[in-house]
Amino acid sequence: MIKLIIFDWDDVLTLNAKEGYYNCYRKTINELGVYLDEKELDKRIKKRWGQPYREEIKEILKERPELVNKACALYQQHKFGPTYLDKVKEVPGIDSLLKKLSKEYLLAVATANQPKILQKIYEKFSIPKVFCQIVTAYDEDVPPEKTKPHPHMLELILNKQKIKSSEALFVGDAENDVLMAKNAGIEPVVVLTGHLSKEQADKLGVKYVLPDVTKLEEILF
Repeated sequence: MIKLIIFDWDDVLTLNAKEGYYNCYRKTINELGVYLDEKELDKRIKKRWGQPYREEIKEILKERPELVNKACALYQQHKFGPTYLDKVKEVPGIDSLLKKLSKEYLLAVATANQPKILQKIYEKFSIPKVFCQIVTAYDEDVPPEKTKPHPHMLELILNKQKIKSSEALFVGDAENDVLMAKNAGIEPVVVLTGHLSKEQADKLGVKYVLPDVTKLEEILF
């Protein structure tokens, strides 16, 4: 019996986050005189996807480590400005969905996004504050080596809420989301509004693959 549903945030509860992130990374390195073709940039970003932005930037600029500190400062400017925030959209119907689910289940979030960004998104959209716990990759008790796909963030939620892994679902959009869920012994649910295609999710052995998060009720009720 499912008692707890944990959500990734980007491209699950909101849309177009992936495009916003890529724009931030691309603009950041271009302003420093570094240019990568899209295929290589995509490869480097995906390698560290779900980890703090500094780890992403270190991978993107692995031939130019002396630029990492400047890049991090530039990236923050883009992330907290229109480069990212203007791209992010609300999932239609997310407000009513979360309110309905919160009457039947504990709801939580495990995300690589920054708490200050989540606050800005709360202010921009009508996402209800129904989560019993939000864990981010920037929390003091989440060291960089224990971000996705390590199960640590999910285990923090399970332990605090006193829920068994068999009583939880994790809803994500990327390979590292699936791996994190499996590493924690939690059933993964993939939504096709982010990184993964149906074929990719199938290859990862995901049982539940949905067009978007609003279809989650179909596997719950």
